Amino acid sequence: MEAKHLQIISKFKSNLREGLAILYDFYSKSLYQYSVRNWNLDEDEAYDILYKTLETVGKVIGRYEFSTEKHFSNWLFKIHKNNNLMFVRSKLAKEEVEFKTVDWQQEYQEADEDNDPIDFNENPIAGQSEELYGSTSSTNPLFNALEKALLMINETDRDIVLLRMNNYSYEDIANMLGIENNQLKVRFLRAKAKIEKKTMHIINGKLQ
Repeated sequence: MEAKHLQIISKFKSNLREGLAILYDFYSKSLYQYSVRNWNLDEDEAYDILYKTLETVGKVIGRYEFSTEKHFSNWLFKIHKNNNLMFVRSKLAKEEVEFKTVDWQQEYQEADEDNDPIDFNENPIAGQSEELYGSTSSTNPLFNALEKALLMINETDRDIVLLRMNNYSYEDIANMLGIENNQLKVRFLRAKAKIEKKTMHIINGKLQ
């Protein structure tokens, strides 16, 4: 029997709708369950992201060649994983989060400073545009300054902060972003400290 990825590619080449249909048949259940179990999304949210992934694949699949079924499924999973991440980030960006300086400093003092240097490499699954889910705006000057400050740190650190402030555990965050849990707390605290400093500078007119 012809491998799944070859069947899917063949269908997409002949008819977009048929390609989407067979992709849905083969992978929709596992992709849907991943969103529900790993990202704690409800049914409607999980299906929205599933359809976004199918739409994305339909637009870009013709640009790539896949040597094996595993190669294809890994590529599909990365697209879906990133769509989940973009959705959660967009959802959290709509919530005005109050950052308390005293709490940050207390947490930072409790962190172990004797660990190895932190790796600030960018998120390996990044690549899909943040424009997939649009942007939000607020009339609150502090929140607007915070949004700007968030964009001034690297993408992975920004994701860590947003997910942690939404009460995800460090283990959950490590699994979601595909990074090591080791040193994650220290990285989170340092990122928050950077955001706080940049937010205050923006409010005081020192940064634009």
